[in-house]
Amino acid sequence: MSHWRLNNPRANRVKAALANRVKHRPRHAFCAERAVTALWDELVAVAARPMYRAGTSELAVISVMRGINVWCRDGKFFWNDLVGSTVTHPANDPAGAAQLLSSLTFPLTSPFQRGRHHATSLTAA
Repeated sequence: MSHWRLNNPRANRVKAALANRVKHRPRHAFCAERAVTALWDELVAVAARPMYRAGTSELAVISVMRGINVWCRDGKFFWNDLVGSTVTHPANDPAGAAQLLSSLTFPLTSPFQRGRHHATSLTAA
């Protein structure tokens, strides 16, 4: 016993046509991997340390330094600063995010300066 809906060749063709359609993301859709690549290019100019990145079009990550990873998702960069609070920045401004990250990770003045640890005024006790 067969049912007309189960053995209908038209219904089968419609189902096959729907299954063959692949849903593509629109061309103007946000791509997290491109945003992380742009941030990478901005940070490479400032940093001389090894950095790592990985991701897809929906979620991407870049490891800037030990303890600081920048995640990109839904048009935003996310990272935790040295204190532990979460910082968000729009992904369409990688230069601004790189500036915020470089002030965190690559300070302009080094805490150690050669020759500064020996003062001339020190005397032996």
